[in-house]
Amino acid sequence: MALQDELREQLIKQFAADVVILTEDTGRDYYACPTCKRHVAMSNEKCPSCEQSLKWDNVKKKEIERLGSKTATLTFEVPGDFVRSDCRKCPISYIGKSDKENVYECPLNMRNNCPLKIV
Repeated sequence: MALQDELREQLIKQFAADVVILTEDTGRDYYACPTCKRHVAMSNEKCPSCEQSLKWDNVKKKEIERLGSKTATLTFEVPGDFVRSDCRKCPISYIGKSDKENVYECPLNMRNNCPLKIV
């Protein structure tokens, strides 16, 4: 029975849970794992202590509400025959692995809905 409970616990930890914001005795806020309540860094996708998968959407939303948001623009040159969604010629794309083969990946994760504006 204990093995089955342990397997169930490990399975549940694979589903991402919202990171919580807790307050220390000093009054300072910190990001914590929702399962074990230990500190986690914003770059962590899993809790280093208990292996819980982490989701940061709620933290990002609170930061936007607290700080507001801005729009940033990045300008760069592309070849004259470049068209949107042509990741092979896009200077910000990179080569990634997909099913044991190399593919051009969009860092914006918008391959078929490219937001680039060509002027």
